[in-house]
Amino acid sequence: MTSTSRLTTSMIPCCTCGTIIAPNSSNQCASCLATVDIASLIRRGPGGCDLIVHQCRKCRRYERDSNNKKFIYIEPESPEMMALLLKQIPALSGKSTQYVKRAGVQALQVLDSMFIWTEPNSMRQRLMLTIKADINDVSIQQRIKVEFIVKWKECLDCTKEARQSTWSAIVQLRQKRDDSRKGLLILELAIARNALMRKHILSVQTKKAGFDFYFPSLDKARHFTQYLSKVAPMRIKTTQSLVSEDKTNNTANIRHTLACEMVPLCRDDLVVIGKQAKGAGKLTGKLCLVLRVSSAVRLITVSPSRELDVASQCTELHSDTYWRGESSYRLFLSSRRLVRFVVLDVELCDDERDRYNSADSHVYEGPQSGVSKYALADVEVARETDFGVNDETFMCVTHLGHLLSPGDVVLGYDLASTVLSSEAEWSIENDVTSNFVMPDIVLVKKIKGGQDQSKVEGGGDNEELKHKKGKAKSSGSKKRDRRMKKEEKKQQKLAEAAARMGLDTDKDVYFDEDAFFDGEGDPISEAVQKENEKFKKEVDMDEDLADDLAIVEAELAEQAFSDNEDDETH
Repeated sequence: MTSTSRLTTSMIPCCTCGTIIAPNSSNQCASCLATVDIASLIRRGPGGCDLIVHQCRKCRRYERDSNNKKFIYIEPESPEMMALLLKQIPALSGKSTQYVKRAGVQALQVLDSMFIWTEPNSMRQRLMLTIKADINDVSIQQRIKVEFIVKWKECLDCTKEARQSTWSAIVQLRQKRDDSRKGLLILELAIARNALMRKHILSVQTKKAGFDFYFPSLDKARHFTQYLSKVAPMRIKTTQSLVSEDKTNNTANIRHTLACEMVPLCRDDLVVIGKQAKGAGKLTGKLCLVLRVSSAVRLITVSPSRELDVASQCTELHSDTYWRGESSYRLFLSSRRLVRFVVLDVELCDDERDRYNSADSHVYEGPQSGVSKYALADVEVARETDFGVNDETFMCVTHLGHLLSPGDVVLGYDLASTVLSSEAEWSIENDVTSNFVMPDIVLVKKIKGGQDQSKVEGGGDNEELKHKKGKAKSSGSKKRDRRMKKEEKKQQKLAEAAARMGLDTDKDVYFDEDAFFDGEGDPISEAVQKENEKFKKEVDMDEDLADDLAIVEAELAEQAFSDNEDDETH
């Protein structure tokens, strides 16, 4: 006869009420464990305070993330509102779990949630939550009422709107020419590199030929204009207007306007210097090429003499000199008229050949190459479009002797076939001296890697045109559509320009000096990121622009050093 042994679990009484239960780590039944105050854990806010939700008083948006300071529109008693409120509970979001573990709770889980009606003006939000808690290997459920206090907190957009009415000085930066984008590029880059200059800017607006910068005081605006005048040649005019006055207390609210008008000349422009021009030196009555634009405009004649060196055929045009004889300096052709040429042969002039006959290579590859950047040379070129069509070639004397090699692609002006405007023809007939020899070709710069930089600069416009062609027409009125498109385009230009200068218009936060190019810092919109990448690519492709910026930074450093020496002397 066999006996079957049965295994049975020993039962124990609850240590609190004596109910017979299966043994557990706390030796308590579920009813006694339910007495654990889970509600106090759920209702506890950050730092032991009440649960708070911030809302903007003016736009009525709720703060979604306190770190990024983002405010969004949320409908009352919506799923988005429920998600926002649950994220504000530290015990459920996992932000503060130390006091939860000290209470003996291993995990908390929301099984159900619903809104409890409250008076709209009570500044309260109430929820009924069903919470599942694991306490000493025993799961219990409790229904808990949670109350949130709604407090006012002004969002950044409303703050920026309010701050615009408190500005005391405005800097109006303008360059009056058709393609002012190129002239403002070096200023945008300089502002992006200097975080101190962006520190006191309240807001920025895009205008037709420049920007408007708003400042809280006149001295900060003047400090900003002094920095801009060292980056690009300009004249500054200061005016003031009376907003209000209190004759009883002898006080007045005055707003100042600093108009900064840049010299309307950009790098790679062809300029005719009139016979009556003063301050141009040997370049008076000649057609010149703009080599560099920093605190002064550096010019070189397009028909250099082989007997003279490059330095003697260059001059620097300061802003005061230009504005005194503005009518004597006329824009002949801009960089939009540049044509691609292929270099067939390069031969340095006699003095340059004798100077570098012992060198292995005469090509300039940076300051470490031991070769000067510019040198006169006789160059034979052909239009890139003429390959396979005809055998027409051109000979010219250029200052790019140490930058060119056979097979390189360069940009230049084709004066032999260019159709000139009536104003340009008048300038050649009346402003240029009779002994000046007009060249057929003027070489301007070498293209890096054989790629046309105009394609890089114009890529965004083509994409915008394609986007407009494929966009469906709105069902609203045409006037409203035009007004909305105009405002949208204006805001897009503002965001792109502010991004290039290191400003984030969406959050009114200024980027770090290195974060603008390194991609560090807070996340920004996709459009701004694309503009940053496009701007960085444009700067990398243009070596001359990087050289101009390096020269500007060197001048600013030298000026700061001299100012420090003067302060120590006094």
